[in-house]
Amino acid sequence: MNPLKRTRKTISHGLSNSQSRSTNSPHHSPSNASRSKIHKIGNRMVFSKKGFSVNRGRVAGQISPRVTICSLPDNVLLDVFEFCLSNRSDKTRAWAMQSPNQNPLDRARAWSKLVRVCQRWRYIVFASPLRLDLRLLCTDRTPVKKMLDVWPPLPIEIQYFSVHLRVEDNIIAALEHPNRVRRIRLGRISIPLDRLVAVMQELFPELESLYLEMYGTTLPVLPNTFLGGSAPRLRSLHLTRIPFPTLPQLLLSSNDLVDLHLEQIPHSGYISPEAMAMCISALTSLTNLSIGFTSPASRPDPITRPPPPLTRAVLPALTNFCFHGVSAYLEDLMARIEAPLLEVIKIAYFNQLVFDIQQLPRFIGHAPALISCDTAYMLIYNDKVLMGFSSMRRPSYTRFLTLEIPGRGVDWQVSSLAQMCNQLSESFIMSCIETLYIDKILCTLPLTLQDEMDERQWLELFHPFTTVRTLYLSQMIHPHIVSALRGLSGETATEVLPALDNLYLQEHWGIESVQQDIEPFIIARQRSGHPVSIHPWDGNR
Repeated sequence: MNPLKRTRKTISHGLSNSQSRSTNSPHHSPSNASRSKIHKIGNRMVFSKKGFSVNRGRVAGQISPRVTICSLPDNVLLDVFEFCLSNRSDKTRAWAMQSPNQNPLDRARAWSKLVRVCQRWRYIVFASPLRLDLRLLCTDRTPVKKMLDVWPPLPIEIQYFSVHLRVEDNIIAALEHPNRVRRIRLGRISIPLDRLVAVMQELFPELESLYLEMYGTTLPVLPNTFLGGSAPRLRSLHLTRIPFPTLPQLLLSSNDLVDLHLEQIPHSGYISPEAMAMCISALTSLTNLSIGFTSPASRPDPITRPPPPLTRAVLPALTNFCFHGVSAYLEDLMARIEAPLLEVIKIAYFNQLVFDIQQLPRFIGHAPALISCDTAYMLIYNDKVLMGFSSMRRPSYTRFLTLEIPGRGVDWQVSSLAQMCNQLSESFIMSCIETLYIDKILCTLPLTLQDEMDERQWLELFHPFTTVRTLYLSQMIHPHIVSALRGLSGETATEVLPALDNLYLQEHWGIESVQQDIEPFIIARQRSGHPVSIHPWDGNR
């Protein structure tokens, strides 16, 4: 959009007058009188062939005089620029996160257009680099060396969604200014890292965000001298398939780190749970933590495993935690940390025979937001099973706790779920579950053709759910669960799901026969004084 058009749009929404604001102050709240004054000016703005003008009002029989935008004082124009750049920056960064292959104009390109309008605008913009947060953006479409020679020595952002040989020299040219680099995002790196790592051995004192994503088979280990061994201003770190075993040493200097994402860690970059716990315990501002491994071989040595400490480190700001690996690693890590403000936890295990999750109930029990869940989900796929916990009392339907287990065959999947639920029965989260959904989705074959399982496994799965009052069963699941429930009679009818009041069955063409099959269970519950009502369900949650 033309800068003048954007300025008109900005002023018409009411901008602030910053007569009392210092030139480089990033925080200022203008008075209501100032906002009203600028809003009135904006309402009288009209557009002509000569640019913007202000309509001062009409006198009967006279043509209304106009004043161009150049009549606005410098501080008002600075307000316009700041508002314009802030809005564009927020929107385009959100767009870039949702669609990483897009390359939209952002703050850096927006201000570069403003300074080309006239010498006065150029002076206003460059006189307030801190307030306007001016930065040079280096992308695959940017002639980096030429840009760095032309523009003033402003902070640098490096953003490449795909790194290949043709852009390597441009990236190195930008990295050769370590004192100016603020953000680095290098995605889908398909070339050896040797040259890039070599130029990143120096200290980057202003670096705030680092994103590296390796794409290929060659995974060189980052040395302990990477970034000069220190990143004092780092707030966000995202490494994907990047082995960096000495990372804990680097993070000792990053006390303000907010986001830490270590995805698909190769075995060559294994970091022990003891070292990881010691590392993150010093990050008091850490809000989002993600740890994931590529191989189940990344696990603690059972022989040299040290005992858990007597006291645990508290992560006071952590609200989101994701993990992908073996249960033994997560157990050792959780035995050393606590996160009282944790709101969302997502766990994906590797396929294993035995799941030892004794620390997970304790870890959940120290997070009030997690123990407030009242709804559980079991989603059975062809190659995995997923169990989630959420709260229907909250406006958001986010699953606060998610457990994912790979494996084929419903018998294996139900057995794994039963292991999890029996160990979670000791936590507060299971004692609060009142609604349970069970669904089998994305199936290529009917359940009867895929699995021959002992239907009593379903009853073992239900034993920990002693407080469930409402049970929802999808059409691909309920024939088998109903068959297991109908075998219960007398006192055994209340041993499984003793608090159950309502049973919802998804409607389909054979629902009548299923209702007949469940009748013995309904009669047994009626006689025991714990009746259960049958209801149709449309499949929506």
